[in-house]
Amino acid sequence: MKIGKLSGDTLERMVLSTIRFLREDVLVHAGLGEDCSVIDFGDEVCIVTSDPITGATEGVGELAVHVACNDLAANGGTPVGVQIVLLLPEQSREEQIRHIMEDIQQAAASLEVEVIGGHTEITSRVASPVVSITAIGRAPKDRYVTSKGAKPGDDIVITKGVGIEATAILARDYSDQLPFEISEEEIRWFTKQLSVVPEGLLAAEHGVHAMHDITEGGLAGAVREICQAAGVGAEIREADVPVPYLTRVICEFFGLDPLRLLSSGSMLIVAPKGEELVEKLSEQGIPAFIVGTITEGTHPVVIHKSGEREEITAHVEDELWKFFRREEGAE
Repeated sequence: MKIGKLSGDTLERMVLSTIRFLREDVLVHAGLGEDCSVIDFGDEVCIVTSDPITGATEGVGELAVHVACNDLAANGGTPVGVQIVLLLPEQSREEQIRHIMEDIQQAAASLEVEVIGGHTEITSRVASPVVSITAIGRAPKDRYVTSKGAKPGDDIVITKGVGIEATAILARDYSDQLPFEISEEEIRWFTKQLSVVPEGLLAAEHGVHAMHDITEGGLAGAVREICQAAGVGAEIREADVPVPYLTRVICEFFGLDPLRLLSSGSMLIVAPKGEELVEKLSEQGIPAFIVGTITEGTHPVVIHKSGEREEITAHVEDELWKFFRREEGAE
């Protein structure tokens, strides 16, 4: 099987179809397009998610914390705590473990999140460190958001720009292949953009219909997952999608599509009044852009590119995984 997330069809057949017992106090169950479970805790809900980091070597602790907490924010949840599962290869050194944990702690503290436990293990089953995080958050019962709420006519808004996480990974781990130099300051700018907790909480207060942090599969994948969850379609205007300059030049050099590129740091928000939301986010110093519209239909995603019309009807493989396969000589 190809590296990366299972396709929606495979996930439905092999994983989701095995779930047979459902509790009444679980308000959002496991499902396509949903990264978090929502559990009824009275006046509030508990929001839970889990995510691993497998595609990066540098900065894995920071990435892991932000990716997991971003899932909570996409449901309107305030992160409270994280549990860490750290799997390390046999050749690991103690200073590597300390570096990863200090990285995790620094990112968690920046979000006012506590590291509340987990598991660490040296194992021959991994060739490089794998960090998996379970994040727990809370939200008012009447204000949590899911992926299923998108409605035809809604605006599709994204924050900051696409390809943020992938740019940080490629700039750090593959800079020796690029024909230009990238400063540590430039890389740090991208890593500082990784959290979408501020925009997620602000958007939830604004009363949006759906949210999804833009991770594997990029913007195209995130929009398709929203459409699958809500039973709708979408149209995206490529010309309106913000692509940071460094992301664009790296993508051009490596032959990658920025709309299908790992994009933690950008939140996909579906709202009935996109312009009002963009203005509200802008007031808080968060750049936001209307890039498309939710449409009627059974989840086709259409991307308009310079007069051409591309329809996405299948699982979107992330460009970063394609790049890794090329590097390994598998393609």
